[in-house]
Amino acid sequence: MTEPETTAVLEHYLAAVDLGSNSFHMVVAEELGSEIRLLDRLREGVRLAEGLREDGTLDPLVEKRAIDCLARFGQRLRGIRPERVRVIGTNTLRQASAAEGFVQAIENTLGFPLEIVAGREEARLVYLGVSHSLAVDANERRLVIDIGGGSTELIAGQGFIPHHRESLHFGCVASSRAYFPDDLITAVACERLEKRVRMAVDPMLEEFTGHGWDQAVGSSGTVKAIARVLSENGQGTRITRDGMHWLRQQLLQLGSVRALTRLKGLKADRAPVFAGGFMILYGLFEALNIQEMRFSEGALREGAIYDLLGRIHQEDTRELSIVSLQERFHSQVLRNRGVLAWAEHFFAAARESWSLDGANQQWLQWAALTHDIGLDIAHSGFHKHGEYIWRNADLAGFSRREQGVVAALLRVQRKRLPQQPFFATLGIVSEDVQTAQRLAVLLRLAILFQRDAQLSCSDLSVQISGKDLRFVLPAQVARSMPLLLADLEQEQENIAPDFHLHW
Repeated sequence: MTEPETTAVLEHYLAAVDLGSNSFHMVVAEELGSEIRLLDRLREGVRLAEGLREDGTLDPLVEKRAIDCLARFGQRLRGIRPERVRVIGTNTLRQASAAEGFVQAIENTLGFPLEIVAGREEARLVYLGVSHSLAVDANERRLVIDIGGGSTELIAGQGFIPHHRESLHFGCVASSRAYFPDDLITAVACERLEKRVRMAVDPMLEEFTGHGWDQAVGSSGTVKAIARVLSENGQGTRITRDGMHWLRQQLLQLGSVRALTRLKGLKADRAPVFAGGFMILYGLFEALNIQEMRFSEGALREGAIYDLLGRIHQEDTRELSIVSLQERFHSQVLRNRGVLAWAEHFFAAARESWSLDGANQQWLQWAALTHDIGLDIAHSGFHKHGEYIWRNADLAGFSRREQGVVAALLRVQRKRLPQQPFFATLGIVSEDVQTAQRLAVLLRLAILFQRDAQLSCSDLSVQISGKDLRFVLPAQVARSMPLLLADLEQEQENIAPDFHLHW
């Protein structure tokens, strides 16, 4: 195939990389009209959760194992357009608070940015991937369970819509290490892990059982392994309550993790984490009174593909989340559209000089549209309330990085503009610190001009270079808008010495 033909074909490719706590997965697909065709599925057992230390760092050997895997994945991603690739980090990367260097190494190796998502966002993507892998039935109610290496996601939904999403803070890797140390599988250990699962589910039990389901579906490696073992041992093609009881007895009779390799149908690389994953599913079967479950090949990576396809075709879930935030916290939508118009005007002036990109523009847009949500809690300190909401809310479609940057922009929208080291204390990664401070200036000016001036964006010429922002105001402004000029003088004091306003 010639190079031009290769490029033309890759124009329609999509890819998603799922950096799970047990395994890394990659899916490559081709967009065909309104549908996608899956081309490649790659999986490698990295067991990232094994390398997580108590101080939030990762074991260097595990890091190397992960980077070596991603180097192989990266070869397959070459030539696919950046906006058509998503790299998703889950539980272990959420917990690895002191692994910024590892995150940077991931991005350098793959050549694409990493999105670390919250547990409920992970659950949403799992449900989306499972739903697209099943026969479409808009009325079918589903319970979806995904047991990962570091967390377990439970979702109750109908058709393609998830109604209840939960992420439990245990998975097959950590649970196997915690409850079955020294290679032993005992009845006491099984009962302890089952009890933990049932206690975790109890607060949400009424919500999930009240929703109900016509079909229970499991995804990812643990459920797939259980389904295979049951099938190859004559226990049926579905995971049933009776089959789960039978398999529990087999684990106790074998008595050790090492002996699990004798279990027909269980692959050797799954054996070290099988006991923990199995007992989590067993506990969920008992707690939720599940009678039967089927396995779905669709999971988070397929969900990320379909979510990405929606973004490309102007069906971005994040836009719905913004609307939901505005409605929930009674945002002044009309006014904020004016703030957005000014923000876009200033962004266009700063884009080249400040080396801003499309992602930065989205951060500014989201901040402009929701900068006032904290007012619904209290007028005093509303910027801090807005920050808290953005930082901690479960917002469908957003990565932790995106939420963190927008939260920081809301925090610094008023009073004195902090210098760059302060942004780092807000959890902003080092590469985003300078950009976040610059976007904060644009947001503050957008709010100021929308509030004070009876000007339109076309009336104001803006030139931005380095630390200098120059405004060319109409002659009548000095005579008719003294409040605007006073506010500009105050803003100059607030943003000095890092930025200088001229008018």
